Amino acid sequence: MQVQKAGLLFCLFLFSVFLMDYTESTEDCMYSRGEDYRGKISITESGHTCQRWDFDTQNAFKPLLYPEKNLEENYCRNPDGDPRPWCYTPDPSKRWEYCSIPQCNPTCMTGDGSSYRGTISVTRTGKTCQKWASQTPHRHWITPEKHPFKGLEENYCRNPVKDRTPWCYTTDPETRWGYCDVPKCDDQSKSGDLKCGQPAREPKSCRWRIVGGCVSEPHSWPWQISLRIGPMKSHFCGGTLIHPQWVLTAAHCLKLSSSPSVYKVLLGIHTQYGSESSKQEREGFKMVMEPSGADIALLKLDRPAVINDQVSLACLPEKDYIVPDDTECFVTGWGDTRGTGGEGYLKEAGIPIIENKICNNPSFLNGRIKDHEMCAGHKDGGTDSCQGDSGGPLVCKAQNEFVLQGVTSWGDDCAQAMKPGVYVRVSKFVSWIEKTLTEN
Repeated sequence: MQVQKAGLLFCLFLFSVFLMDYTESTEDCMYSRGEDYRGKISITESGHTCQRWDFDTQNAFKPLLYPEKNLEENYCRNPDGDPRPWCYTPDPSKRWEYCSIPQCNPTCMTGDGSSYRGTISVTRTGKTCQKWASQTPHRHWITPEKHPFKGLEENYCRNPVKDRTPWCYTTDPETRWGYCDVPKCDDQSKSGDLKCGQPAREPKSCRWRIVGGCVSEPHSWPWQISLRIGPMKSHFCGGTLIHPQWVLTAAHCLKLSSSPSVYKVLLGIHTQYGSESSKQEREGFKMVMEPSGADIALLKLDRPAVINDQVSLACLPEKDYIVPDDTECFVTGWGDTRGTGGEGYLKEAGIPIIENKICNNPSFLNGRIKDHEMCAGHKDGGTDSCQGDSGGPLVCKAQNEFVLQGVTSWGDDCAQAMKPGVYVRVSKFVSWIEKTLTEN
């Protein structure tokens, strides 16, 4: 008898979970085109009250014919893959009309996170998530096929069964599942008004003799991004967030492929592994190379970054500004450390500017520095940007703001005496940057 009761309870549980896929979301916002929107907005863009889906027998979309589309009451829905949800109207002159439904924020969660569609894929304890479509190492029944409206993509943290917060099965055979640390949207919105060049967390601004330098305070350089490529999303270049949807980097970093979507951008991370809950991930949407052939380029993201304590913008310099000789500026990156420690963590280094007249001396770089470039580094070596830092920022502090003065470009090896790093001088390209952002 006890076995029968247990079996019945389990069946009821499965049935209740099945029904959850077809009940409305408690959040009146949508993802993408809103095909899985289950909210209760029932007003069209022009203010018409929606007609019930079962009211007119002439309507093409009837609840009985499309039970999986959740056509209940008179709520706005997108049963046919339109650009956004819509509904029939009672107005004889307007058979149907789109509804105004805001986009959900994919990088954070509200409530219990049932509608979270971000890309965090690691548990609170650091375990990598198992793909929902996989049955290895853990067999389970919460699959994309059985739960098509729960966003069970890849191995991203989700809350498909109304748990207290998003979770996932893990790739550790000894740990079946774990909760994920997904930030709440209200926490992010509190810090979305940060100004450019003003990190929420003060940098160390280490001035030690990246190669040399020190491991930075987490999220103290919040404009630093990691540019990645390939199925493993391997870090190969840096970049700087200068607008919620635009990254400035080196042109040579974007020459591995002419397809923008091949490039992935990670923001809000401190470790190169990128397991933090603050991580935001974007794809490239458009690439714009500087037309004269300088080693500087803009990458537009597929959607804007969420500006918060961990992700914010660097300030652009004044047009044609020349940073004075011996000004201390800072380079950051996850590049080759040449055995100086801090591998896998964002490093920073304070280095002085070397004016072009000195840098072009025969004993330095012998006339190879162009007007739109600048040099920075200790004349006796020991601290420098290096391989993997390309495209990353060189920022200098002015009036309590960090200003992006250089883009890491090239050098003769790393941290060698009389061979400072070479950076594209951003001030020479401010007009081009502003024009590109305005036109795109």
